[in-house]
Amino acid sequence: MSRILKQASEGIPFLELLLNENLCEGTIWIEKKLAVRVGGVNMRLGAKRKYELLIRVAREIPVELVDVGEVPGKCCIKLEDDEEALSEDCGWKTDCYVAGKYSGELQKNGVFDAVVQAILTEAAAAGRQEETLGFLEQMLRREEVYWGIAEGSRPILMYKGDDVCHNVLNVFAEQFGAALAHIGKKVIYFDCGKEEIGALTRYMQQHFQAIIGVQSYLFSVKMKDEVHYLHEYIYGPKYNFIFDHPVWMRQHLLHRYPDFYVLTHDENYVEFTKRYFCREAILFPPAGMISEESGECQRIYDITFVGTWGNYWNEVLLIHQMERKKRFIANRFLLKMRRCPDITAEQALAEVLEERGVQICDADFLDLLYELRRVIYCVMHYYRDRVLRSILESGLRLDAFGDSWESCPLKRFPNLVCHPNVTVEESLKIWKQSKLSLNVMSWHKGGFTERMANIMLAGAVLVTDATTYLDGRYGEEDLLPFRLSERDGLSERIKRLLEDDALRQKLAENGRQKTLREHTWEKRAEEFAELLLRRSRA
Repeated sequence: MSRILKQASEGIPFLELLLNENLCEGTIWIEKKLAVRVGGVNMRLGAKRKYELLIRVAREIPVELVDVGEVPGKCCIKLEDDEEALSEDCGWKTDCYVAGKYSGELQKNGVFDAVVQAILTEAAAAGRQEETLGFLEQMLRREEVYWGIAEGSRPILMYKGDDVCHNVLNVFAEQFGAALAHIGKKVIYFDCGKEEIGALTRYMQQHFQAIIGVQSYLFSVKMKDEVHYLHEYIYGPKYNFIFDHPVWMRQHLLHRYPDFYVLTHDENYVEFTKRYFCREAILFPPAGMISEESGECQRIYDITFVGTWGNYWNEVLLIHQMERKKRFIANRFLLKMRRCPDITAEQALAEVLEERGVQICDADFLDLLYELRRVIYCVMHYYRDRVLRSILESGLRLDAFGDSWESCPLKRFPNLVCHPNVTVEESLKIWKQSKLSLNVMSWHKGGFTERMANIMLAGAVLVTDATTYLDGRYGEEDLLPFRLSERDGLSERIKRLLEDDALRQKLAENGRQKTLREHTWEKRAEEFAELLLRRSRA
């Protein structure tokens, strides 16, 4: 017989459950909302996770265990005895942790000495009294090893509020946070769009399972002394989830305090961050979203592009305003990327310097790339224009969504159909109405973006410039890749797909299925939880 833990007017006393773990023997179901409310299952414990979770719930609200004859719905979590056949040797550590965490309540109720004596008596019988005593003292003093366990049930603090990129970053924060909550994590948000930065000080001296920023500048906020950083005093591993080239975040990645990591969507950015910022970086691409609109949409668009047209010549003008020496390097940097569109920005600049016989250290190279960073935007705009132009010159109708298209030179093509800007949610519907949709990377040569995932999840064929991330993950049976240096045949390939409904639908379905398996926010939440667990055990 299974039981379910429910909120009650008068439930099992917290202390009774803490002192008698036999009360939670057998299979117990718990409502997911109750588990999330107290931080979910603490995966950093080696054993007795169910017992420890039920104690936390009972401490916060009155609960009771009710027999249940049938399996509860998806709103409940199943808890077994020592899940995953965990070693019994770990059980005593959980006992020590619980004694340390609730030492105040135990002392207040006059049972602290009895609990400690019971732990030590069991340790003596098992021949590990000295080891147990040392570990128990660490728990009671709440030393670093204690917080290494305790943070496993602490909330995740998520930063949001930056409305750049048509609110995409806020959508990322909300989607990621919701997916983490779905797997049982407690997520709280700090919205810098609604609160002053000074309000962050309320989190000082608090511990979190993780602190996550989405391309956030908050990790570089300094204290009034202009020496220490605020996040030196907000405890827990910090993750800045960045989506541009790391050089754009230079000012916010130069700080030096522990437990700070970069999540990035591009394999090359992982290596760049490690080398030039001396930070640990993790390949962690954003996920896609599935439109909430039910049912199939009629695919009224042959090929769409949701994004902006950038003015290449405006960027060239900015380059020409640089001082002469920098302008000389910038021009060759731009020319190198135009001639070699398959290499990274840092590789292009390094080759330019080598050709000029210039040798500089990594710190100076980072500074120079930062000064020339707009050249990357410049070449991105150049190739975006060239790809779109080649499609339009072939006579294919292209439906473009965004405010910039009405005033761009490509407007002279009658087959360019311009539409107003759309929100993130509206773009999902556009892709559901598209047979194919175009993606041109912002020079992410080893990346995977949410746009790519969204297009495939919507059941459209993704047409994208190739990146090394796709190698071994997606192939020509899943999408339509092309090289920026080999654009001439792209339009014919698109036409063939538009003429062959069976093949187009096969590619679209293959891409959709792979993306459903690997690139949803639920998948990312599971991967992040595993990342946190691995790091806590390192």
